[in-house]
Amino acid sequence: MSATVALKKDRKTPGVYVTEFPAFPSSIVGVATAVPIFVGYTRTAVDPSSKKQLYMQPVAISSMSDFESYFGLGFDAQGVVEPVLAATDGTIPSYDLEAPSSDGAGSSDPNYFVIGTTPSDTSFKMVPTFNLYAAMELFYANGGGDCFVISVANYWGTTTVSPPPNPTVTTVSAEVLQNGLNVAHDVRGGTMLVVPDACLLTTVSEVVNNVNIYSDYSKVVVQMIEQAGELQDRVAILDLPAALDPATWSPTGMSAEAESFYNAIAPAANFFSYGVAYGPALESSRLAIGDVSYQNLCGTPNAIVYANNLLTTSALALYPSALSADGKTTVYPPAFINVAARIAAAFPVAGSPTPLPAPYTSTSLGQVDNPTKDATPAKLVVSLPNTDAYKTPTTADQMTALDQYLLNAVPLLSNLQQILASKLNVVPPSGIMAGIWTQNDVNKGVWNAPANVTLNEVITPMVVLTDEQQGDYNVPLNGNAIDILRAMPERGTVVWGARTLDGNSLDYRYVQVRRTLIYIEQSIKQALQQFVFAPNDGGTWATVTAAISNFLTQFWQAGGLMGDKASDAFTVACGVPTTMSGLDVLNGYMIVSVSVQLIHPAEFIELTFTQTMQGV
Repeated sequence: MSATVALKKDRKTPGVYVTEFPAFPSSIVGVATAVPIFVGYTRTAVDPSSKKQLYMQPVAISSMSDFESYFGLGFDAQGVVEPVLAATDGTIPSYDLEAPSSDGAGSSDPNYFVIGTTPSDTSFKMVPTFNLYAAMELFYANGGGDCFVISVANYWGTTTVSPPPNPTVTTVSAEVLQNGLNVAHDVRGGTMLVVPDACLLTTVSEVVNNVNIYSDYSKVVVQMIEQAGELQDRVAILDLPAALDPATWSPTGMSAEAESFYNAIAPAANFFSYGVAYGPALESSRLAIGDVSYQNLCGTPNAIVYANNLLTTSALALYPSALSADGKTTVYPPAFINVAARIAAAFPVAGSPTPLPAPYTSTSLGQVDNPTKDATPAKLVVSLPNTDAYKTPTTADQMTALDQYLLNAVPLLSNLQQILASKLNVVPPSGIMAGIWTQNDVNKGVWNAPANVTLNEVITPMVVLTDEQQGDYNVPLNGNAIDILRAMPERGTVVWGARTLDGNSLDYRYVQVRRTLIYIEQSIKQALQQFVFAPNDGGTWATVTAAISNFLTQFWQAGGLMGDKASDAFTVACGVPTTMSGLDVLNGYMIVSVSVQLIHPAEFIELTFTQTMQGV
């Protein structure tokens, strides 16, 4: 800053007066580049201080502990054990485990799978019913920071702080998620839109040319893309439809869903550069065996019977019975009875016989025909001691103790819980990628591609693609690129793509180009608010031009723009007649023209080798 001593004619009192003139133009402070807006279902939504409900309101958080204090824990997903029946041609489909017959008599198939389901719905789902909590965990595990969370409802479809009486788990609704996006529209400061539950909108409205049409999914993702394009301050991070459906966990299945995805986003074609899609789904390591218990295998009444039968049969193999001295009665050892009684406490079967006193002999073993998926499975009937020690536990400590006892006594339970945990660990990639974008901006800058980065707490992608197979997603004919997450030897799962949905555009093909432009545009837009209603004259034009030039010079020096010198990296112009006419000035328009040279990635690196021979 410089100080100038000036004597002015309008001074009336003798003396010396000081007038200061700024030596530097008004500065422009860059806006934040990595602030996601998450929309989805939560266990609750309540202000921890006032206890006021906060549904359909943007809540700013900065850590996972913040999230849990406002929104609670994740959904307690239920699982089931079901037999894998032979196909009509006699072949055995893939299965999770082999175990002895579930009815103890060798009449049922020995192959089983463990899947997830909701207590109110007997249709099988391989995944948790809601994805936001897992997305938040993985967002912070991969570098996430400040963000906004909009809870659209709780897991029971209400907006109450506590679960309603006799709660029934709701299903994800496109309309409810769209209402959440309407709230997100008015959130200022967010730079990403993330809706991890959108991929669960997998009801097929029709099939056209062998392509599944997901109308509900389309409504949500189109609104995400169009909102980003309209506001020009954010980018939508998208998951593929049915990403968590095992039918898509193969190159063929994923290719089919990509076609459904192209169809779903078509109405938002004008704003494709504001959308980025990632696939496939990922198996994370967020849940371990200790994060699920025997309670998570009680999804349906049939599942309780199957789990009881499998564990009791397994215990019988570990603690075998013997015939009585007269050879007429089967006698079970106390060790087996103790284990079987606790199995019955964990998986109570309706209609079990009244327990008999010691020596605890069996009355019968269940004997039925080969079960089907919908039939009630056979019961392995074992008489149990009638004591309080073997009653179904009612407190958390009792449940934990029972779970630990059974894990030690019957190793098969550990296998079942590990399989269930692995399947509940399958997540859509959008939450993780929001964290990767944040980490990239902090470490490298928004002008660098958020790619070639290893994902944390991720075991493997659910679909392993080759270079040739990825090419169809990276450079599709329609330009709607899907960025692939690849399994790399000795590196884990790596982000191996950085294209927007506008892949055929030479201007907005790459993620970092679109995001850098948003950063520059929004930073300048915010800074120029102070000049609204300022005199539209040369003085204002010069000030604005200097401020923008100074901001872009610093951005270029940080590596955000290409060019050997600042004049090669950008130009800024404002005034008559370069950017506006006299009529524009009379109409109140001040038009600033900014041209920048953005950085594009070296996406395809080609090495050329030529062999030369000595003396030739």
